[in-house]
Amino acid sequence: MYERKTPLKNDCAIEKALNSISGIWKPAILSGLLKQNLRLKDIQKGLPEASKRALTQQLGELIIDVLVQKIDFNQFPKKTEYSITILGIQLSSVFYALSRFGDKL
Repeated sequence: MYERKTPLKNDCAIEKALNSISGIWKPAILSGLLKQNLRLKDIQKGLPEASKRALTQQLGELIIDVLVQKIDFNQFPKKTEYSITILGIQLSSVFYALSRFGDKL
């Protein structure tokens, strides 16, 4: 099981929110999952410069923060997908606002 390296501070809501989505690959992972469920190999295809280890670590943090869920299918060969949670879906408006702000820079 993955353990977060830096503990979350609970005294500032903005810092908690930014910490949960900050990371070199988290915004791209969340953006992809807002469109559809993805397997790790699909996420890797969209981010070829990211290592499997880094993606797995950041997915683990997103799962701990309840923004993403991991779905294991009971079949052979093993199939695992990642999907956005209801809490994660609420980030769509945040990402839209950040995108609009970034266009102005």
